[in-house]
Amino acid sequence: MSSDLTFERDQITKAVKARRDWAVNALSQLVRQPTVLGSEELGQRIVAGLFEDLRMEVKIEKINLADIKDKPGFGPTDWQLEGKHNVVGIHDPGKNAGRSLIFNGHIDVVSAEPTRLWSSPPFEPRVVHDEEDGETWMYARGAGDMKGGTIGYLWALHALHDLGVEPASKLICQSVVEEECTGNGALSLLEKGYRADAAIIPEPFNETIIKAQVGVLWFRVRVLGMTTHVLGAGEGVNAIEKSVKIMQALRQLEAEINEPGNIPDTYKGVAHPINLNVGTINGGDWQSTVAGECVTGYRIGAFPGESLHAVMDRVEERVASVAAGDRWLKDSPPQVEWIGFRAEGCVFDTDSDFGKSLRNAHKQWRGNEPEQLRCTATTDVRFFNLYYDIPATCYGPKAQRIHAVDEKVSIDSIQRIAEVMCSFVQDWCKLRKRA
Repeated sequence: MSSDLTFERDQITKAVKARRDWAVNALSQLVRQPTVLGSEELGQRIVAGLFEDLRMEVKIEKINLADIKDKPGFGPTDWQLEGKHNVVGIHDPGKNAGRSLIFNGHIDVVSAEPTRLWSSPPFEPRVVHDEEDGETWMYARGAGDMKGGTIGYLWALHALHDLGVEPASKLICQSVVEEECTGNGALSLLEKGYRADAAIIPEPFNETIIKAQVGVLWFRVRVLGMTTHVLGAGEGVNAIEKSVKIMQALRQLEAEINEPGNIPDTYKGVAHPINLNVGTINGGDWQSTVAGECVTGYRIGAFPGESLHAVMDRVEERVASVAAGDRWLKDSPPQVEWIGFRAEGCVFDTDSDFGKSLRNAHKQWRGNEPEQLRCTATTDVRFFNLYYDIPATCYGPKAQRIHAVDEKVSIDSIQRIAEVMCSFVQDWCKLRKRA
């Protein structure tokens, strides 16, 4: 079969546009599943069906903890990881006329709580056309981060099928779990051998290409106090109040890291690239009892190339310095526990063959070079780039308020991503008539 098939812009535009209703319906079906941590299974079943619709070989891959717990980038957990499922769709023409490719997307979403803040139920999709910006938006938790991106590349593959063609090289579609907390889903698939010449993750970064991303560490600080009835509050030690001292010290550490002289060239000019977040707090068990324990969950970033162990040491030293200056904490030192993300920062060579091909595909449609993003969050591209010698970047649709109330994704932007992906697959994988 011929592998030198190409299509003009108007042919691709027509094929993509004809699939718009399909895309809206598929995304609606996907976001209706509240695939928060521990509840990913029903969403994965839907994705498996979407892969089957493209005549892909579908594989359900269980995560085996023993296979990945000693691998670089593994994130330790204290929740159930063993036995979770990733879903893989494989298109294999047998012989590559071009180069192979991975499309990777994560099924997990963050909590929508408190849902009363939302304008509409967070897992019931709502489509609204905004006259002011001219975009049609879908509101729902996960619509942007990142189910819209997954639908975007599937939209492109369906459009190519409708044109009577398919990739002339191996294409692997991956739907992974755990991206929002460890990355262990992507790590598991890479360890199982699902690899290719390049990978794209369509994260919702507004049609930009990721050039760099920070590392991320999760940790908890456990503080013990001394309980007593509130009538004798002065005889107790309030663990919540002691935790506030640690928060303030870690905020000072964050400020020091972001001082201009401490920012490497990779992130020069990016405002406040390293962010500390106080994400959870659990303290005390009765309003009239002085709190005897407080556990606070944090997230902190790290620059590409920076040792995570060095960052961990700085955090532990700062917590220890607070304890050393406090009469109670000196004798009952806080415990720092490292659970969840252990993600290194990384960079992507946008001038590589892969980078140029993706940039050129964007330019064909948009008329100019895509913005190259230096991201202050992490994504699963780090595993591909750092540990498996697979060039990978993010290129996904326009979204707003991800991880926030009234998250939304632009349907028009997903359509634009689908157009670019058609041209990119045409160049990178080459095309052949459908088998």
